[in-house]
Amino acid sequence: MKLFKANKGLHIPGHKNDTSVLHSEKFVTPDFVFIPLSIKGSDFEIYVKPGDKVKLGQKIARRVEAKGLPIVKHATVSGEVVSITDKKTHRTGLPFVCIKIKNDFLDTLSDECKPVENLDTLDNTKLWDIMSESGVVGLGGAGFPTYLKYKDKADIDTVILNGAECEPYVTSDYRVMLEETDRVVDGLVIMMKAASANNGIIVIKKGKKEVFTKLVEATSKHENIKVIELPDEYPAGWERQVVYRTLKRSYKQYPNECGVIVNNVSTAVAVSKAVRDGRPVIDRILTVTGEGILHPKNYLVRIGTLSTDLIKLSGGLATDLGDLRIIAGGPMTGVAQKQEEFVITRALNGIVVLPGFHTYQIPHGQPVGEVLLNVLHFTEHDHFHFEKDEQACVRCGNCVRHCPAGLQPTLLRFASLNKNEELLVKLDVTECINCGTCAYVCPSHISVNDAIKKGKAYFLVRNKNKIKK
Repeated sequence: MKLFKANKGLHIPGHKNDTSVLHSEKFVTPDFVFIPLSIKGSDFEIYVKPGDKVKLGQKIARRVEAKGLPIVKHATVSGEVVSITDKKTHRTGLPFVCIKIKNDFLDTLSDECKPVENLDTLDNTKLWDIMSESGVVGLGGAGFPTYLKYKDKADIDTVILNGAECEPYVTSDYRVMLEETDRVVDGLVIMMKAASANNGIIVIKKGKKEVFTKLVEATSKHENIKVIELPDEYPAGWERQVVYRTLKRSYKQYPNECGVIVNNVSTAVAVSKAVRDGRPVIDRILTVTGEGILHPKNYLVRIGTLSTDLIKLSGGLATDLGDLRIIAGGPMTGVAQKQEEFVITRALNGIVVLPGFHTYQIPHGQPVGEVLLNVLHFTEHDHFHFEKDEQACVRCGNCVRHCPAGLQPTLLRFASLNKNEELLVKLDVTECINCGTCAYVCPSHISVNDAIKKGKAYFLVRNKNKIKK
């Protein structure tokens, strides 16, 4: 039932000008940090207790391997543990158990943070261990433990760094590539060694001249590393499209099947810091932006900081736009929050605040046909993404034509709403990448992707023992 064609894409407004030119500001002095564990927290072995003194970069928890993906958590400030059962909202919108640490503002570095003196003395097994113990995960949004992409993977010839950053408004990866160019390249070199790969590729979108120039200059000493530009389309940063556009290779489930590993550029910086400096993932660059933010900015922020601290630093929320939508992540794939406060995690790349309502103004002298099209297809013509009442599906086929995974979203929505497992299987629900394109192009303002996301989650829970991991 798939209609997959790897080069499908849609140009959507980037809305990146407000922050792409702004150097990231450091905010490493929150009064408290909240290190999120999980919904229950019982799947983690916690190494600290209230009253304990902790140092920056110290291991404070580890997920029990039998209960999920093995992940190590670190103290992102030095100070005192206040609680190990505090609950805060996660970027997913769910309440997570957190370890609360009071900052002493000394940033006393843990003795556990030991840099590698000579990279040449390390084999790939040791590099996997460093990635694991440093808590390096996919910083582009997935949050998947990076070392698992490399461990015991054979016949890898190319490592690709994804810097396409196709999500509107968010510019964190763009600033990483400008501000930490050498780290990006160094991280790629280390990753190539970890994969025993001979070739490296860094992909960015066309039109990013400053980034392209800096990356080409930084990679000039490495004959086996190339910088490749992708079309300015959404979702150009989707892993499957990145592999196909750069190497003309396809795969069934994971890129390593065709000899490729794909990582985010910010993840490469984290790998470089973990190996060269012995520093785990304690901070990241994050964008706070949107029409609902008074002063959009990029920040280098400690993991566990509260979103409210960053919103306050950015001048606060606009008061003249009515109800606002606060999104953890970008407007296409992020999660709208019920409240202003949530925890900054390793995989969160932005906070976007948008108006939730807009009155359409008819341009003077515009033909009636175009006016009707604009009103219907508001997301392609207005410079905001606005909520509107859902209308009946008009069977236009836009969602099918634009689906980058080659699926049939309108039928998948029907199957999801009806919890029809047989039809969900037939329509390849597990192939949906949750990019949001179907909802973006829908003239009836139907939240197609929300329904499919719930249907996919329902299907995976019901069939978790049947699906090959």
